[in-house]
Amino acid sequence: MGKIAMIAALCLLCMFPAAASGAQSDNCKFLDGIFHGHVKQSGEICQVAVPRKLPLLLMGTKVAPEMADIEFGANFEPAGGKTALIGEFALLPEEVNPVIDALRKGGVEVSAIHNHMIGEQPRLLFLHFQSVGELGALANTVKSAIEAAGKATRPE
Repeated sequence: MGKIAMIAALCLLCMFPAAASGAQSDNCKFLDGIFHGHVKQSGEICQVAVPRKLPLLLMGTKVAPEMADIEFGANFEPAGGKTALIGEFALLPEEVNPVIDALRKGGVEVSAIHNHMIGEQPRLLFLHFQSVGELGALANTVKSAIEAAGKATRPE
């Protein structure tokens, strides 16, 4: 009986979502302070999207980075008194290991590394990650990982 009630409640939530208010949640405001205007809210989820300004050739043709979702992306959602995190970063090959190190240092698990395109220039790898924990610690870990990518590609 409890399962039926749960399914009915989920169906009602999908059919009648809460009206969107223009106000950002406290969590999204907190994240916006860390990620400087790259946060938007969708329901209870705070979506971080930091664009990358990498020139991209796809099949020999120049395309906008936005065409291929070349960004540092992370979604934060309140979950059982904690925060769930799922993210994806578009990385250059030399950025992969420093980013993995930064994520692991913060207790964030890497769940996949793969390509989305064939023959693009520069070569891009997409790294997926996930964790559940305290919002501030997760946000700082994601920020450190983004900074690690920048350090890997910055000339000495």
